[in-house]
Amino acid sequence: MVIQPHNLLIADYGLGLPGSVHDAYAFQHTRMFREHAELLGDEHWIWTDSAYPSESWCVVPFKKPRGGRLTRDQNNFNQYLSTVNYSLTNVLYFLIFFK
Repeated sequence: MVIQPHNLLIADYGLGLPGSVHDAYAFQHTRMFREHAELLGDEHWIWTDSAYPSESWCVVPFKKPRGGRLTRDQNNFNQYLSTVNYSLTNVLYFLIFFK
């Protein structure tokens, strides 16, 4: 697991848990989860998917309200977040497999 804040620098990583462990569980065992204030400060945050906790320092996509809809801005945000996460995944894949 590699953890990158919004500036796309690698801020932390997690090793040692089997691949079958859910990312949200593995995240709870990272330094970022325990010491986010020291690693990120007040002006930085990380982007994650909806399985992670929604905190001021951990930005997750908007979830559709039960029986409702997301606003256009919320949908746009989710699309942007998805694009960033997909791009980061591709970069990490390249770094791991084509070193």
